Amino acid sequence: MIESHTGLSAVHLDNLRALDTHIVFSLLRGHNRIIIEVLLVIKTFNNEAFVGTKNVCAVFKSVSVSFVGNFSFFWVRKDFSAWRSAKMLFRLDFLVVLICLTVSNAYMLYYICAMHTYWFLSVYALMGIFSSWNQRPVLMALKLVIYAVVNGVIFDVPGVAGTVFRPLSFVLGLADNPTDDLHEWLFRAGLDHWACYVGVLCAYVYPYWETFIKFLEGDFNSCHYFGTIGRGDLAKLGIIFVLLAVFGAWFVLVLPLDKYVYVRVHPYTSWIPITVYIISRNLWPALRVRYVHLFAWLGRITLETYLTQFHIYLQSNAKHLITYIAGYPLMNFSLATVIYLTASYQLFHITTKLSAFLLPTDRKLMLRNIGIVVAAITGSIVFCLTLKFSDIA
Repeated sequence: MIESHTGLSAVHLDNLRALDTHIVFSLLRGHNRIIIEVLLVIKTFNNEAFVGTKNVCAVFKSVSVSFVGNFSFFWVRKDFSAWRSAKMLFRLDFLVVLICLTVSNAYMLYYICAMHTYWFLSVYALMGIFSSWNQRPVLMALKLVIYAVVNGVIFDVPGVAGTVFRPLSFVLGLADNPTDDLHEWLFRAGLDHWACYVGVLCAYVYPYWETFIKFLEGDFNSCHYFGTIGRGDLAKLGIIFVLLAVFGAWFVLVLPLDKYVYVRVHPYTSWIPITVYIISRNLWPALRVRYVHLFAWLGRITLETYLTQFHIYLQSNAKHLITYIAGYPLMNFSLATVIYLTASYQLFHITTKLSAFLLPTDRKLMLRNIGIVVAAITGSIVFCLTLKFSDIA
């Protein structure tokens, strides 16, 4: 189902004050989710086909548009309160921590949560430190340069990332590597370490891009060539030509690379296809006023769909598919998908409601509610221990 929408480029910066930017940009995360689900279908029916598409999957899932939302929120609302940070961190980590405690899995098995938490904190630091600079273009540009340098030093200088994150190995470590328990984190974070920065830059230049698009579609476009084509439309066609050239170069020179060679260039090229898509889609009103409702809906529950796939579609740490109906792969996939989407949707609402209960805006109410939950958890633990060590058990 395709519905009308104001589109990314039509959302004015002033309007973001009344919107949750994390939801505004969930539309694009929904496209990302669909790509991965399609690849999962391919894997279900033909394991060999999945091997040939792994690079495409890696490229698209690495670019997270949530960084655009985080940066825009801090830039527009100027809210750097501990309450806001707690709400975001609760949204990112509550469910994954609960799953880890329930099934005794390591936090890094769900590495997306760790990555989003780290990058959110990095954007919070970028915008929160010397926050008065955020509204001064030169000083804001200086902060962005410093952020890029620090990010580059950490992830592009050999040995630095291992030293920086070693104190957090008790959280970010994974015991599957006998030589370095931080291997998984360093690999995953390093693979996408420029994705966040590209998202931040997109959010930063967005107001200027919107002004530019309005200029092309305004009086500048009133002058026509060949009787029908306006100057603005010609300029857009020129932009499309450049974008196609960039995408073509990526498609021919980067995508076909061997897996290990591709991994080395992925951090510096993964943003190309999604950026080309976003710009192209938002050049003309006819494209940016429509979106696929299913994608937008999935975009809202992306975190939950990521987490539950490991326990509804997959098992053994994503090494095997779960079979509900043996011998009928399409029926098996259909049933799994119904369970998967239903569970993800419900978990999303549970997380949202629990967040509202534990972290209301009223501080006294928040302390009372947290006290109730802590008391309930403590009572449950004491009761379980009593049963364990008593004759009743």
